[in-house]
Amino acid sequence: MNVLYGGCYMKKSQKKENIINTAETLFYQHGFHAIGVKNILEQAGVATMTMYYHFKSKEDVIKEILIQREKQYFQLLEAKLDRENGINQYVESLINAHLEWIETEGFNGCLFLRAKQEYEGINEEIASISRDHKKRLLNKIENDLKFLKAPNSLSVQLSIILEGITSMVQILELDKVKKTALDLAKSILDSEK
Repeated sequence: MNVLYGGCYMKKSQKKENIINTAETLFYQHGFHAIGVKNILEQAGVATMTMYYHFKSKEDVIKEILIQREKQYFQLLEAKLDRENGINQYVESLINAHLEWIETEGFNGCLFLRAKQEYEGINEEIASISRDHKKRLLNKIENDLKFLKAPNSLSVQLSIILEGITSMVQILELDKVKKTALDLAKSILDSEK
C-alpha cells in the first residue's frame, strides 16, 4: 500500500525506515532519554498512527535500531577483513574497518554502550542487546584468530583496542588514533612471537 508522504507516494516500509533513520540520528546526537516519540514523529514527518503501526513503543524503535546497526557493522567487517594473508594483515584490516565505521557511522561514540548505560536496570532487553553485541564482536574476533591459528588471548586485546579507538576519536585526531592503534597492535603481535 502506498501512502502520501512529503509530496511523494511511498510504501509503508519506507515510512518505517524513515522513523528508524530519524530516531537513530536523534538518539545518536542527544541520547535516548532526551528524545521523545513526539520529537521523532516531528522530525520524521509521520503521524502517530504510522509510528504505532510499525512499533509498539519507543523502546521497540531502539531495539530495531540496535539490531540493524549491528548487522551493518558486521557486514562492513566481513567486507573488509583480510583473513588470507596472516595475522598482521588481519589485525590491520580489523582496525581499518573499525576506523572506517567510525568515520561514516560512529563519530559520536558507541550507540550500543550509550544504550546499555541509559537502559541498564530500566529495560533489560535493550541493555542485553547492547551487551550481546560486544560479546558477538569478541566471539567473531576469537573465531577469526582460530582460523588464523593465532593465540586466542589476542581477542580481548584487539577488542580493547577497538573500544579505545571509539573513545579516543572523540578527543584526538583520527590519524593519530589510527597510528597509535596500529602501533599498539604491532607491539602486541610482536610480544606474542
